[in-house]
Amino acid sequence: LRNARTPMTKAKTLNMHVPSHAEFVLEGVVPPNVRRVEGPFGDHFGHYSEEAEFPIFQVKAITRRRNPIYPATVVGKPPQEDKFIGDATQEVLKPLSKLVHPELTDLWAYFEAGFHNLLVVSAETRYEREPLKTALGLLGTGQLALTKVIVLVDPDVNVRSFTRVVQAIRRNFDVQRDVQIIARAPVDTLDFTGGATTPTGGGKLIIDATGRGPSSDTAVPLPGDLSAIAPGVMRSRFIEQTLLVVQVENEPRRALEALVASPLLSRVKMIAVVSPDIDIDDDTSLLWGIFTRFDPAQDLIFTNAELRGPVPAYSGVMGIDASLKSSYPRPLEMDPDVIRKVDRRWGEYFS
Repeated sequence: LRNARTPMTKAKTLNMHVPSHAEFVLEGVVPPNVRRVEGPFGDHFGHYSEEAEFPIFQVKAITRRRNPIYPATVVGKPPQEDKFIGDATQEVLKPLSKLVHPELTDLWAYFEAGFHNLLVVSAETRYEREPLKTALGLLGTGQLALTKVIVLVDPDVNVRSFTRVVQAIRRNFDVQRDVQIIARAPVDTLDFTGGATTPTGGGKLIIDATGRGPSSDTAVPLPGDLSAIAPGVMRSRFIEQTLLVVQVENEPRRALEALVASPLLSRVKMIAVVSPDIDIDDDTSLLWGIFTRFDPAQDLIFTNAELRGPVPAYSGVMGIDASLKSSYPRPLEMDPDVIRKVDRRWGEYFS
C-alpha cells in the first residue's frame, strides 16, 4: 500500500523487532498453561459475557511514538462503533473469499446479529447441492468458522437486505430438503447460547434458499388471535408471508410448541418466539433478539421430526426458540448516570 517496507526497530526487552512508527508497542510474554478468570464484560453480542479462564499477558514494557493516538472503539448492543469496522472488514476481505470460493457472488454478515450469528451468501449453483458445499467450505474458512447461521441465496438476491433474503426463503425454502443442523461445532467464545467455552461447543444452521424451479408466492392466512393457540402471546409480526415473529410473555418454549403444531399455521415456513424486551417492529432489535438468543442444536423444533436410519428428517413448520433463557447473561444496559454525563459533555469531546 505504501510502496515501501515497514520500518522496524529493536524491541526494548525482547529479542525481536517491532514497527518503528507504531502508536504503541506492548512487550511481554504469555506464560504457557497460565489462566485467569476474565469477565463478565459487555461485548458486541449485546449481552454481558460469562466469566471464563483465559491466557494472560505479562507486560514488560510499553513504548510509543511521539504524540501517539490511542485507537479505541465502543462495543455493545448493536448498533455501536464496531458496526462500521465490521462492515469495512467485510468489504476488504470479500475478494479474498472469492479466491478460495469462486462460486461466490456476494456475502454479508449482519451487524444487527453480532456479525458471527448471521451470514447471508449468494452464489452460483453449477451442480446439484453445490450451495451446501459452499456453506460447508465457508464454515471451514478462518473466522467464518464461527458463523452460527448461514443462509444461501441466488446471485440476483441482495444479501444485505433481510427483506429480500426472507423473500428468497419464501420462494425456495423447503424444510424437508433445505435444512442442515450441525451440533457440537466451534462457536465464538462470546456465544452464550451453545456452550462456547465448554468441550461440547454449539450448533450451526444452514438454510438453502437457492432456486430450483417454479415456486409459489400465494398469500398465507393467519388466524386473528394467536393467543387462542398459545396463551402468553403479546404481539406478532409476519415478515414477507414467511417468518412469523411472536412476542411471548411467559413459557416461550411451550408457546412455540403449540404454534408449530397448530393446523392453522401449517402454511407458515418459520415461527420465532422472542422475549418482551425485543421491539419486533424495529428491524435491528428484531434481528438482534432472534439471532443472538438461540442455539440451532438446542432451540429449533419442527412440526414433525424423526430419524431415518442415522439421518434426521424434518417436515412442517420450523420453530425457533429465541427467548431469553434463564441461563443467559443479561442484556447490556448503560448506566443512566453515564448517559447523562456523556450527553452533557458532547460539546467538549473531540474539540
